[in-house]
Amino acid sequence: MRFHHPPTRGRVSGASVIARCLVASVLCAALTCRAAPEAAPPASPPPTLAQALAAARTALRIEDGRLAGPAAPLLAQAIGAAQFVLIGESHMTREVPRFASAVCDLMAPAGLAALVVESGPQVAAFTQAALGQPDRLERVAALARRYPDSAAFLDMRQENDLADHCAGVAQDPAFHLWGLDQEFLGSAGWLLDRIQATGPGPRAAAAIARLQARERELAAHARASGDPAGLFLLRVTDDELAEADAALQAQGDATANALFRELRQSARIYRTHRDAAPASNAMRARLLKQHLLQDIESAGGERWNGRVLVKFGGWHLYKGFNPLHQRDLGNFVAEWADAHGKTALHIAVYALGGEHLVYGGYGRPWQRQAIGAGDVPAWMRPLVDGQVAEGWTLYDLRALRFVPFAGLDPELERLIYGYDLLVTIPVATPADPLR
Repeated sequence: MRFHHPPTRGRVSGASVIARCLVASVLCAALTCRAAPEAAPPASPPPTLAQALAAARTALRIEDGRLAGPAAPLLAQAIGAAQFVLIGESHMTREVPRFASAVCDLMAPAGLAALVVESGPQVAAFTQAALGQPDRLERVAALARRYPDSAAFLDMRQENDLADHCAGVAQDPAFHLWGLDQEFLGSAGWLLDRIQATGPGPRAAAAIARLQARERELAAHARASGDPAGLFLLRVTDDELAEADAALQAQGDATANALFRELRQSARIYRTHRDAAPASNAMRARLLKQHLLQDIESAGGERWNGRVLVKFGGWHLYKGFNPLHQRDLGNFVAEWADAHGKTALHIAVYALGGEHLVYGGYGRPWQRQAIGAGDVPAWMRPLVDGQVAEGWTLYDLRALRFVPFAGLDPELERLIYGYDLLVTIPVATPADPLR
């Protein structure tokens, strides 16, 4: 068989064919003339908020003081990995201290070093001195009777029991009860009496005596009316305090001056709040951070590895800006933990029904009040509707981040990124004041 070859003229070598194919391939890619791929299946729509909440929720119970139910392992794992555990609460119930007590139990085996509460440093120190003592509750009750409204939260049985329980399970003689807040509304008389008891020089003693007389007069009027707006910390002026401040700096010891600084800072915050100035929230947030930093420094500073439980009102413990548009204590702890290679876990615990206590006036009994629809903001309605049928509900808010929910309320979005976990309590019961 003979093969007929085409004429030499115009013949294309194999190498030329390969080169031309390569060029064509490049041109085809540049001109997007490649074969069309198979059509991708249509993307599934993102879940609705209700669907995502249902997937992120788990049932929680407290049995014999311990966390139980399907949510317990998730909580135990998250708490075990954190040096700082922050509980942002709705106030004045029995249930939130029960939850915090169970958290103390989980933190203690790895070294629970401190409980941080929404009280002033002085009343926290007073309470710590009584922890473990048989007359613990009576000491705080006696303080509250003599100086009404001087012991924020720690004059509630459940809150005081929480501090005692955490100190007990910590089994650490260096356990700290840290109060970061300004001293409470009625504490001026107590602080002034303690300053006078340090024995300052005659000029300072006379200046403090004048303030004591003024405080007693204002407290008597407030007790008669029940209106705290007339108390010393809301009425005293900077000019009235300046004289005693200067005298104490010259004739007072370190304890007297530290007490007076707390009194003066507290008065400034309360007066600013009285005048409806938003600056009071910023002043208070700065004081919380400064107090915590001082406490950490006193415990060992950056190298200190103690585990800390922080329990404050819910708005204080957001990461980022809270609903008051402040970078508050929670954000400070989160940033401090990041900067020092630590971990912070933020848990919101909100009562959505039942009863809690509300303030009844200066020197007056606290009042029981139902938690109704007016106490639960509209933006929380999806969380209310999404609760499990029985018991408490744990929402893992981390699972809701970076999901494009349609029409998500900005405040709910703030909660999702401001807290890691949310516990809802459908029916709360009011706390018990110490009397």
